[in-house]
Amino acid sequence: MKITNITMKKAEFAFDKPFEIAFAVLYGFETMVLKIDTDEGITGYGEAGPLEYVTGDNLDTCLVIAEEFKKKLIGMDPLAIQSIHTVMNGMYHGHTSVKAAFDIACYDIAAKKMNVPLYRFLGGDNPCLESDVTIGINTPEVMAADCLEWKNKGFNILKIKLGHDIATDAKRIQAIREAVGSDVILRVDANQGWSVKETLQIEPVLRQTGIELIEQPVRDSDFDGLREIRQSVILPVVADESCHLPEDAARIASMRACDGMNIKLMKCGGIEPAVRINAVAEANHLFCMLGCMGESVIANTAAMHLAAAMKNITKIDLDITFFSHCDWITGGFTSEGGKITLSDKPGIGIEVDGF
Repeated sequence: MKITNITMKKAEFAFDKPFEIAFAVLYGFETMVLKIDTDEGITGYGEAGPLEYVTGDNLDTCLVIAEEFKKKLIGMDPLAIQSIHTVMNGMYHGHTSVKAAFDIACYDIAAKKMNVPLYRFLGGDNPCLESDVTIGINTPEVMAADCLEWKNKGFNILKIKLGHDIATDAKRIQAIREAVGSDVILRVDANQGWSVKETLQIEPVLRQTGIELIEQPVRDSDFDGLREIRQSVILPVVADESCHLPEDAARIASMRACDGMNIKLMKCGGIEPAVRINAVAEANHLFCMLGCMGESVIANTAAMHLAAAMKNITKIDLDITFFSHCDWITGGFTSEGGKITLSDKPGIGIEVDGF
């Protein structure tokens, strides 16, 4: 099989309402949707969803880099995914979101070639999983009301964005727990917003409120601080922005700086490096969470397939399509609240109109 053509398209998606995290307010997202055609008539779809302050690139750079990759990859075998990554990594360091777009499209083609859903191609046998939904930063009262609304929609796991001053953050989480009761799992994500000292101060409050885990409390580069927190608290600590590539996973694991790692396809460059991060974590007895940033049904569903296939990925944070909408990319999965069932169609299982 050979790649005969690669097409890129800019796409825009809006959130239902503004979404605030520790270092930004988000109103929606732009992505690059990618299509790979082959000489066997099999088409694969991928997507780059850059977030500049995480991935270091933006949509404009993605489109430029994608054109450069296109020149080298046409004529290659899309099933030779290791070789595809070797070519891309040899051309440019970083640019993980655009690499993820090509990676996802190749995996879509490979699973379609085998006539199986992607999770089956990756070795999984269960199409069902359950995701949390993320609650943006607001006043304690508004966040509590938002959480209750999502609970009433059938979501049993909520990820709470914190990372402002810890006194207000404590009030936020206490108000949320009071609103939703004890039967909802709560996770917190500080998005690098706290210091080590602040994390150690607020952790007892989080523990008393029944929080499941703390995600990325300190700056992404503060590996020593992350380790100090992990060694000083009882709640599990998850590395997110500190863990982009398999090399980061190996460093964090060797330092025993966390209990788990949040893998995101846009951070690491796609499914192939995500599998390697998970292997590093599993070999070091660390669990993995699979998360998302600003991606549509294409990349989000690809991540769902990976999560369904890997036993060590025990936390699912693939919620972006629950509060954004798209009418020209359909399929992939069905859901009731946070409970997801993947399509049994070959590949990712999505349909793309007009592209």
